[in-house]
Amino acid sequence: MRSLIGKFVYIKTITMDKKDTIPVGGTFYPYVMELFESKQKVGILYEDNGVTRANGLIESVFERDGFQWLKLEDQTEIRIDKLYAINGKFSSDYSEC
Repeated sequence: MRSLIGKFVYIKTITMDKKDTIPVGGTFYPYVMELFESKQKVGILYEDNGVTRANGLIESVFERDGFQWLKLEDQTEIRIDKLYAINGKFSSDYSEC
């Protein structure tokens, strides 16, 4: 058995942050439907004159004026194409974090 007394051992550890993203040109719609149907609470980042946060249960998913929307239990309505992130899954072009 070799002794390491008096010797320096250098271990380089590399960690990389990896964020879960939807594919380029993809949509959050299938993920929103999955969360809605399973009645999971959501944490959302979306565009509303700046990055805005919302939390809660998705009460409904609907279409209005040719766009897909979700409505949270607090009655906040969010256009799905305005989502930056939902439950840790990010838009591929969102770079704020």
